[in-house]
Order: sequence, then C-alpha cells, then structure tokens
Amino acid sequence: MVNLKKFILAFVIVLLTFFSAMDTLWANTRLNTLLTTEGLNREGIPITFKNEFSLSDDRGVQYYVEWDADGEKRDVKVKWFDSRDRLINSLTLKGFSDNIVRDYISFSTKNRSQVVIPKDTGTYSIYLYIGEELIGISKFRIIK
Repeated sequence: MVNLKKFILAFVIVLLTFFSAMDTLWANTRLNTLLTTEGLNREGIPITFKNEFSLSDDRGVQYYVEWDADGEKRDVKVKWFDSRDRLINSLTLKGFSDNIVRDYISFSTKNRSQVVIPKDTGTYSIYLYIGEELIGISKFRIIK
C-alpha cells in the first residue's frame, strides 16, 4: 500500500512538472508581428498596417500574428470584442503547429468564426491566447 501511494505521488509530480513545462513553452512564444490590416497579398502577408476602419468604406478587418517557427503544437484562441466588450468573433485552433494566425471579420456577412457583424463605432479589441495565457492584445477603431 505504501508503494502504491509513493507511485501515485511520483506520478502526480511528473504530471505537474509536464504541465509546468508546457506553460513555460507557451509563455516563451515570442511574437514577431501582431497587427490589423485591410488585407493580405497572395502570399498571405499583410498589405499594410491599419488600425482605423470605416463601416462604409472598408469591407472588414484582417488580423495577422506571427511568432518564431519552432514546430511545437499549441492551442491558440483569438477573441474579438466590440466597443462595449461583447464577443463578436472567436477562433480556436487546437494543436496548431504553424507560426502564423490569420483571422478576419466582415462588415457585411458573417464568416465561419464570426458571431455578429459589427455595426457600432468605437475601439475594438482582439485578444490572443496561447494555451490559457493571454499573449497579446490588439486595438483598432471602427468609424462610420
């Protein structure tokens, strides 16, 4: 019985060490690029940096984030909030091993991860999570 308790205790310690190492891995993700833009070129690279978008002149907002490629699998979440902190878009990537995340909200039709079409002006926020850790926040404005 004592050996079983020691085994269980050792197993729990190994699990805690493993999950601690995973948190460290996510925490060490160094972002190279984090921005909003009006679109991407054919290679999927942002055309320009832009942080103010017009509901009447623009088609939507493109989000782009890149970090050092290391081939590690990560759980990535991108959550968009409007000027009143309501969720408008949510993208979840489980076991994601690429180093570039692209997401988009449209001002006219909902895309696959979009909850609502933005109609309000003001400052919007995009939260980037790797694992459960908040890695970055981007802000942009929407005008009429």
